[in-house]
Amino acid sequence: MKLPSRVSFLFFIGIFAVGSTALGYYYYFVYEPPLKAAAQFLDDMEKHDAAALKSDIVVSSEVIDDEGKFREATRQEIQNLLDEDFQRGRILDQRRHDGKLRSLYYLVYREPDGRVYALIASEFQGRFKIVIPEIPLTRKHRYLWDYSWTN
Repeated sequence: MKLPSRVSFLFFIGIFAVGSTALGYYYYFVYEPPLKAAAQFLDDMEKHDAAALKSDIVVSSEVIDDEGKFREATRQEIQNLLDEDFQRGRILDQRRHDGKLRSLYYLVYREPDGRVYALIASEFQGRFKIVIPEIPLTRKHRYLWDYSWTN
């Protein structure tokens, strides 16, 4: 018995709606939180808001890996961030690294001069925050990490 073509079309629309909903939930709960943390960090850097930056960042004492130790930023570290000449760049891509203890989100960040770095976000105490290296890894900005174009 042949089904009417209308049923096939409705089935296709239903599959499309379910897939779109699943992708929407994935974006909202998985992909967006690190980007939202980065946008908040960049907004606070533009405003020179030290109190807001304190809640936006954590400091890592060693090169980022899945066992890196995070701590709250000191007042001097926040002041060092605010003393820099800041020009907002663009986030081009997001790459996730799953480790034993936590997931790290490498946000591919392009500076206004065209150089590409990593802006790293991770969950800390139930909230996504930007990870700042304790010892600056780039000459230009303290909040950026070196980024290599390997897949």
